Amino acid sequence: MAHLRVAASRLVARFARPLLWGLFSLVVAVLFYRYLYKDGDFDIYWAGTFRFLHALQIHVQEIHPFSYPTFATFLLLPLYPLGYSAAKVVFFVLNVIILVAALRVCHREILDGSRYRVAAIAITLVFSVRSMLAVFNNQQSDILIFGLIVFGLSACCRRPIGGMGLVAVAAALKANPLFMLLLPLFKKQWRMAIAFLFFTTSLVLLPDVLKYAVTDSWHEASFSVPGSVIAAEETVPVGNFKAMKHSAGAFSYLHEHFVLNLSPDPAVNRWWQARENHFNQALYRIIASRLGERVPANYVLIGLCAVFAVLLGVLTRRRADRFFILGMLYYSAFVLIGPQSSKPHFIAFYGLLLFCWQDAFERRSMLKFLLLAAVSGLMGIKYAAWLIPDEAVARDIVGLAGFGLWLYSYVVLAVRGTRTRVRTAEP
Repeated sequence: MAHLRVAASRLVARFARPLLWGLFSLVVAVLFYRYLYKDGDFDIYWAGTFRFLHALQIHVQEIHPFSYPTFATFLLLPLYPLGYSAAKVVFFVLNVIILVAALRVCHREILDGSRYRVAAIAITLVFSVRSMLAVFNNQQSDILIFGLIVFGLSACCRRPIGGMGLVAVAAALKANPLFMLLLPLFKKQWRMAIAFLFFTTSLVLLPDVLKYAVTDSWHEASFSVPGSVIAAEETVPVGNFKAMKHSAGAFSYLHEHFVLNLSPDPAVNRWWQARENHFNQALYRIIASRLGERVPANYVLIGLCAVFAVLLGVLTRRRADRFFILGMLYYSAFVLIGPQSSKPHFIAFYGLLLFCWQDAFERRSMLKFLLLAAVSGLMGIKYAAWLIPDEAVARDIVGLAGFGLWLYSYVVLAVRGTRTRVRTAEP
């Protein structure tokens, strides 16, 4: 019998890795095919790059506005000379490479030495695949942001300034990592805080500095961007975008971005606050939409930021040596708050899921398994919302479940931090 078990384990070890790589390759191939014929935010990034290169306004009120920081228009600048189709293919390949590399770093930082490494990774992937697929389906930059955060946090223990530089690039591309500034401040790592602030500010202002060097070469009222590389149903969708000359003001792009996203003017269409929006899962929008006009939406944002900042400040004092997982808590906090947050952004919770599931396996706690399964399922399984009878709650369930997972991770780190196997990183 013992010989049979040994033979079986060797057989599994021999074929498991090829089977996993085969499954991975199949999934990537299917995603790639869908990516080629579907439109998504890649088109919005492409339009943003076009606008920058032709001295046009970037943050324009339209059906699909460019709501990212202006520096995000630089994301496709290196690929722009390749043309739309080739750039889109290269962008997909880069996302796959960065995702695999970032997951490996997460596994190393959080599961170093854990006996339950394989089980924790497997179950975390099950509950994270929804957000990963959403990034590819929506063609957003969240995998790149996730990778920059993971690489930056991992590098901070060896090269603090360089690590925070990577995090600053992520914050300049999308606002989700902005809370990362509080981490070095609460840890009293002043050089890291100054580096983050300097790099982020410089990158955010860079488009306003360089806009005077681009060519004013577009004089039509609109322009079009193809929506896919290959035709779907025999036609290639085409997106039409407004074309208006940018203002000559010193910080016109920064002003455009503020007006589009956070303007207190009641006449401005706050697209992120609309109740009919089924895809936005930010706590900011969930609360602001329920309060309506009784409380200004920007007050809701400030209040949420203050509450999360206080919670994170208290936790950092208790677990200052848990740098990597603290960083993931800071990162995911603003994902929960941010007005643009939706399912693709929730890839930020991969590290927290991994941390919590390995803790549950280590403790062998049935209560933890049940709680985690419920919260992870509501966030990571598409049809889990059917279990919630209230339509208004079910619509926001990803954001609410993400908040539940964040609180659970917070408590685990605060209460069990000294006994939980998690790699320390003291920059």
